[in-house]
Amino acid sequence: MSGDKLVIDLDLGRYAVDTSAVAGVVEKERLPFLPGGRGFASGIISFRNEPVTVIDLPAALGDFGSGRPSSHKVIVLKDKGRILGVDVGSSGVSFLWKEDIEGKVTTEKGLYTSGRIHAGTGPIDIIDWPALYDETLRMLSAEDHAAKESPHSR
Repeated sequence: MSGDKLVIDLDLGRYAVDTSAVAGVVEKERLPFLPGGRGFASGIISFRNEPVTVIDLPAALGDFGSGRPSSHKVIVLKDKGRILGVDVGSSGVSFLWKEDIEGKVTTEKGLYTSGRIHAGTGPIDIIDWPALYDETLRMLSAEDHAAKESPHSR
């Protein structure tokens, strides 16, 4: 949890990811449809010729009332063979440097968070993006499995 952070300002709060996991940021007007996508899996993009599943971050964190954003800022996260796009809509992003957060991080865990930064501007939850990746993979695998067992697919 140490290191520089990319901070995302969502309507439901402020969230951060380690900059070491950020492979890039892509802006799109529309997201291509994700076949069989459900839940917070919202689309698919190509990033450096690699397909990337995109999730709706506010929906994953429990904000289902915000609707579909009119533009998509997708933060592409990559580490150890995993790659995931996190759609933050038109939310603002900024940086927090490790020197500014030393001694201000606690390990308060949530469903998809692994800690909290107690900054002067209010708490910032640290996103546990590998947990989001695992849940997205589980959702998409379960949907694929259900489609194969459906009597309509025979």
